[in-house]
Amino acid sequence: MAGAAVACHDAKSVVRATGDALIPEHDTMIAAYLLEPRRRGYPLEELAAEAGLGVEGEPAPCVRDAALVRDLAVRQREALTREGLDALYRDIELPVTRVLAAMERTGVKLDVHRLAEIGARVRDRADELRDQIWEQAGGEFVIDSPKQLGEVLFERLGLPTFRKGKTGWSTDRKVLQLLAGKHPIIELIGQYRELTKLDNTYLSALPDQVDEHERLHTTFNQTVAETGRLSSTNPNLQNIPVRTPLGREIRGAFTADEGWVIVSCDYSQVELRILAHCSGEPALADAFRRGEDVHRATAAEVFGMAPADVDRTTRDRAKAVNFGIVYGISDFGLSEQLNIPRADAKNYIDAYLARYPRVRSFIDTTIAAAAQDGFVTTLLGRRRPIPELAGRTVQQRQLGERLAVNTVIQGTAADIIKVAMVSAHAALAAEGLQARLILQIHDELLLEAPAAEAARAGAVVRAAMVGAYPLDPPLAVDIGIGETWLEAKK
Repeated sequence: MAGAAVACHDAKSVVRATGDALIPEHDTMIAAYLLEPRRRGYPLEELAAEAGLGVEGEPAPCVRDAALVRDLAVRQREALTREGLDALYRDIELPVTRVLAAMERTGVKLDVHRLAEIGARVRDRADELRDQIWEQAGGEFVIDSPKQLGEVLFERLGLPTFRKGKTGWSTDRKVLQLLAGKHPIIELIGQYRELTKLDNTYLSALPDQVDEHERLHTTFNQTVAETGRLSSTNPNLQNIPVRTPLGREIRGAFTADEGWVIVSCDYSQVELRILAHCSGEPALADAFRRGEDVHRATAAEVFGMAPADVDRTTRDRAKAVNFGIVYGISDFGLSEQLNIPRADAKNYIDAYLARYPRVRSFIDTTIAAAAQDGFVTTLLGRRRPIPELAGRTVQQRQLGERLAVNTVIQGTAADIIKVAMVSAHAALAAEGLQARLILQIHDELLLEAPAAEAARAGAVVRAAMVGAYPLDPPLAVDIGIGETWLEAKK
């Protein structure tokens, strides 16, 4: 029997609490987010007050909130229609709340014993690094104290100084990168920081957050990122590093119930495919259509060599330029990332844009339209204001240019994976499969499925993801199956 349709504030919480008893047909929080994505928060009373809405007398809080939701919903429906956000709201954002609620209820299985073993080993190694750092420094100090670390590096050891604030010298990651190779202590500090951060964030913290079935229940945030991307908190499961050995080990502790497996469904270079689609650049799109390694193909195009002659270093540089274009990276940013002279970085970017002229045209057109309209729009209709383009300083305007281009690409990717989640959730149920979505991490969906139906579930979700939007070149999805998240990604 179908549940009752209601208007509410924070539909995901309502669905989690009531299951199918209530079906949100309007969510004042999500509607406000689409209309004003730059806000820091969306408390109901604040939104109602700004709309000039109130309730007479002193009714019970639940009565007051119900009245505010009712009246605010009327205003928002009109605004959503006026701003052209109806389809995005009705077909994507509101339906995905039910999927997220189901994922939060299900949670993900954690092998706490395996995580404890990793944690013990990491803490032992961190202690070894601490002692080595103290030996290099000539005495003990609190490594995690920026003030004390700055005194050791710049006063005791006499290393080159960079930025100094009110509390002392900066010792952030960028400063350590600039100091790389100037003293053995720098590499030790970098290793120590990586280990202690992962220990504090995941290894020591996650076991305390599992339920009686050893499952973690993260909270997905739908109204935070201006691009439309989802994030997760308590715990944050979206920033576990995938490129470091330790990060991969941590992913190996995410597992499935007995007789079940993890299925990873990961978009293949979705943002670069969106760039090829939006720009209409044939050289970029053709590389995808031919199934080539797009970074190797880009290196060959930009640096004028045969694909077979592209070595790893050249491919990595082309990859950095590819993604740098998507994220609006500057020559300064690229030079820092690749540790090359700024002039070389500028030459790489210029060569890329010269070889892919329609990409340059797309960037210029996007920035010009955003400056004129005051906002950018994703392929699926999401709007993001870019007031930085009218900023007083060159730095503000350059930031606006990067945000304009990146939002079209990254925001479209965020919209597409939400469409895929809604479609996949419904398709799994329609097929009568027990498989269920458990995590969304950027361009990847994780499922937990009985081993016997894993391949079928992966095929169903792949079809939903590929069909989420008719890109040219088309979307592609990599599928992996394993007993752990790590095994599924191999």
